[in-house]
Amino acid sequence: MAGDSPRTLLMLCYHYPPEVSGGIERSVRFVRHLPSFGWSAVVLTTARHGEGAAIGGERIERAGELFFRARGRGETDTEAEAGNGVPITGPAARWIEKWLLVPDKHIRWTHVAVWRALRLLRERRIDAVYSTSPPESSHCLALALKRLTGAPWIMDLRDPWTLEPLRWYLRTGGPRLALERRIERAAFSNADAIIVNTEEAAAEYRARYPRAADRISAIPNGWDAAGFAAARAGLADTERSRRLFSGDAGGTPQGGAFVVAHVGTFSRHADVPAYPRAFFEAVKRLVVEGAVSERNFRVVLAGAINHAAAREIDGLGLGGILDRRGSVSHAEALRIMLESDLLLLYDPAHEGRYYVRGKLYEYLAAGAWILGILPEGATRGLLERSGRGVVSAPDDGEGIRRALLRFLAERSRPRFSNGFDLDRYEGAALAASLARVLDEATARGG
Repeated sequence: MAGDSPRTLLMLCYHYPPEVSGGIERSVRFVRHLPSFGWSAVVLTTARHGEGAAIGGERIERAGELFFRARGRGETDTEAEAGNGVPITGPAARWIEKWLLVPDKHIRWTHVAVWRALRLLRERRIDAVYSTSPPESSHCLALALKRLTGAPWIMDLRDPWTLEPLRWYLRTGGPRLALERRIERAAFSNADAIIVNTEEAAAEYRARYPRAADRISAIPNGWDAAGFAAARAGLADTERSRRLFSGDAGGTPQGGAFVVAHVGTFSRHADVPAYPRAFFEAVKRLVVEGAVSERNFRVVLAGAINHAAAREIDGLGLGGILDRRGSVSHAEALRIMLESDLLLLYDPAHEGRYYVRGKLYEYLAAGAWILGILPEGATRGLLERSGRGVVSAPDDGEGIRRALLRFLAERSRPRFSNGFDLDRYEGAALAASLARVLDEATARGG
């Protein structure tokens, strides 16, 4: 393929820069590397987050949303929705979200985006359509395009759809989940290729939809070597590196402080005020015992934290040990990972059989030890296979305390287990896998 004229992929990506979230990284990685394998991208995304520059030579089209204006500078999504007169809280809003905004609240985007997509399919040579979720409304848009134009369609599930679902009204089961499964079944029946991000999810979906089994493949999330190279270059400034964990970028250098960092959200579910209580209580015990202080220990939290969880964490009285950064750019998140002695990975779910927390791949590439407070499932399995993690039960505060003391005393850097290949999760390798899926799907669809 690399020697042929490039083919064009229309990518339906609701989450895309300039938005800052973990949901954009997989799409960005594919866009950056696909040209090396004979595919260029036209990205159709929401106008909700404003304008942004291309990151890999792609063309970007932005569509508005019904009853929603673009977010202003410094304005939150909640404030923007309020400015449009859209009810955003209370039982009425929850009922509307559950029963009228099907499959999710972003269906308002697809009603506008479908016309932009049809124009692109009419005016440009588009060889295939790719949709990624969440939100699953992107797949509804792609399904409509498939039925209207017959274009080959590749459906990518960054998280399983109805397996361990993300949305609150699906986690309780009942008729709303049954409705969602009907939509999912239609998508699996019509897509020319289906991609999930773990082998566990692929196996379950093959069993659930046997007629689609030969069209289902697993392409995991991953990490990007170029991003880490740029992050390491950004840390070449020794003075900046010394200031990084001083509480603010211009504070007193902390030198040898042992740094534990958590990047991103604690829970996959925006409505769950979860945080690793046992970890923070273990840190508090170490402070009381005099084992750690502001001079030799720092906990850095980079990412959005549920307000209720943030209040409880702040209420522990950890003082200068706690460094809450809020949301940071992806580049800054990588620099924090590289500068940390220990990376915290937490999942409050009772089980997580079918998904891997995306940050784990970048944690592994950063090279530090990982403290995993995780349920049984795919994330925990990958961490244990890597050899770079110590796993603790969510309520084992004493075990976490002992682990922290051991890390403080040893300060070693881990090695991978024999046979563990981090490179298979690097962005170029993953894009090569996607390109093979695209080639096969267009050959079938052609």
